[in-house]
Amino acid sequence: MKILEFLERAVSLRRRHAPPIPKLDASESKSLRQIFEANDREALQILFRRGLFVGLDRACKLFHPLDLNRLIDSGLLSEENRGIKSHFQAQLYNDLIFLSDFFRWESDQDFVLPIGPAGKYLALLTIRRQVESTLDLGCGCGIQSLLAARHSKRVIATDINPRALALTRFNAELNDIHNIETHHGSYFEPVKGQYFDLIVANLPYVITPEKRLVYRTVDQPGDASTHERLKEIPAYLKEGGFAQILINWVHEKNQDPSEPIRHTIEGGNVNAWLIHNASKQPLEYARMWVKHGNRSYPRKLQKTEQNWLRWYRGHHIEQIALGAITLQRRSSQRSWFCSATVNRMLEGAAGDQLLRLFAGQDYLDRMANPEFLLNEIFTLVESDFSGTEKLPVAYTRHGLRFELSISAVSKAVLQKLDGKITFEKAIQAVSRNSGMEAKQIQYEVLETFVDLLKLGMICPQAA
Repeated sequence: MKILEFLERAVSLRRRHAPPIPKLDASESKSLRQIFEANDREALQILFRRGLFVGLDRACKLFHPLDLNRLIDSGLLSEENRGIKSHFQAQLYNDLIFLSDFFRWESDQDFVLPIGPAGKYLALLTIRRQVESTLDLGCGCGIQSLLAARHSKRVIATDINPRALALTRFNAELNDIHNIETHHGSYFEPVKGQYFDLIVANLPYVITPEKRLVYRTVDQPGDASTHERLKEIPAYLKEGGFAQILINWVHEKNQDPSEPIRHTIEGGNVNAWLIHNASKQPLEYARMWVKHGNRSYPRKLQKTEQNWLRWYRGHHIEQIALGAITLQRRSSQRSWFCSATVNRMLEGAAGDQLLRLFAGQDYLDRMANPEFLLNEIFTLVESDFSGTEKLPVAYTRHGLRFELSISAVSKAVLQKLDGKITFEKAIQAVSRNSGMEAKQIQYEVLETFVDLLKLGMICPQAA
C-alpha cells in the first residue's frame, strides 16, 4: 500500500498544471490590447499562436511601453535562455482578443479551450437583438460572453471551472468590457430563480465512454445530459426569450433525426428550430474524436476506437446526430417545432435569419388555411436559384445554407415577387406569360411557398 501511495504521489508531482491567470491592472490591459491591435504580427504569432520563443531584445521592443519584467511577474510570459515565451494562446475574433490555454495543458482539469469551430459556429448562430440580460452557460474563455456584452445590458457567465471564469474576467478587462458577471457552479445552479432574454450554451456534448477531457465529454451516459438541459432551459427564459445550444444526440438508424429532440421538448412551452448538420455511424463518430491527440500512437488509437465501439454497442447506440437548437419561450400560445438538415458551412452570421424563421413559422401558425397567403405581399430574402431550367433549386446565400428543390413554375412566381404585388397577382402574371391556368399554378406552388416561408427564404410584409 505504501509503495502504491508513493507511486501515485510521484505521478502527481510530475503532472504539469495549467498556469495561473495573469494579473494586470487596467492601464496595463489597455496597453496590451493596443500592442495586439497594432504591433509586430509575426512576433505575436510566434509567441501567442505557436507557443515558441522570441528573443529578449525583440520582446522588449514588442511589448513597449510595458515593462517586460512586469509581464513576466504577472504570469503572462516566462523567460528562459535569453528568450521570452507566452504561457497563453491568444486569438483575435470579431475585433476582440481572447487568451486561452495551449493544448499542452489539455489533460489538466482546469484547461480552458481556445476558440474553435464549435465556438465560432455558436457565435454566428446567436441572435444579436438588444436585450437586458444574457446567460453564457459554460463560458470557457468567454467568447460568447464578450460578444453578448455588445448587445446586452448585463451578462452572467457561469462555469464549473473557476479558472475559466478567471480567464473570462481577464479577457473582458483586456477588451475594456465591464458588464459581465462570473458565477461558479454546474449548469443552472448559480442562477436559480433568475430569468434571461438570451441563453447561449456551448456545453460538453461529445457522447463517449471516456471522462478524460472535461471540457468536451458529457457527464451522463449517452445523450441524457443533452435531453436534461433541453428540459431545464425554459424555466430560465423570459417570455419571448431565446436559448441557443450546440448538441449531439442519439437516434435510431431508420428514425427521423429530429424525433428524439421533438419528444423531449414537447409540453415545454417553447417554440423550437432544430438544425441537424449530420448523423454519424458510431465508428465514424468515434474516429472523429479519438484521432485527436492519438495520431502518433496507432495502437492506442485502434484500442480506443474498439473500446468506444464496444460501449456504443452496449448502449444500443446506432446513430449520433450533430447540430444546434434554438428555443423560444412562448407559454401564452400553442408551441411548434421545426427542423431541417443543413450540411453546408455557415456563410456569415445567422441571427437575423433565425428571427425570420421564428417570425415566419408564427405567421403560418396563425393562418387557418394556406390560401390566405394569396392576398399577402412577399419579398424574396437573401435567396437565389441554382440547378437547371427544368429542375431549379432555391437556396439561401447567407447564414444557414438552406436548399429546396422547386418546380420551374414556382421559380417563375418567385421571380415576380418584388415587395409590391400580392402572391395572387404574381401567379396571374406568370399565367399570362406561360399560358397555364392561374388555378393550376396556384395548386402547384402553394405548398412550395409554405416551405419557403418556413425556411425564411420569402418574407411577408405582415410578419
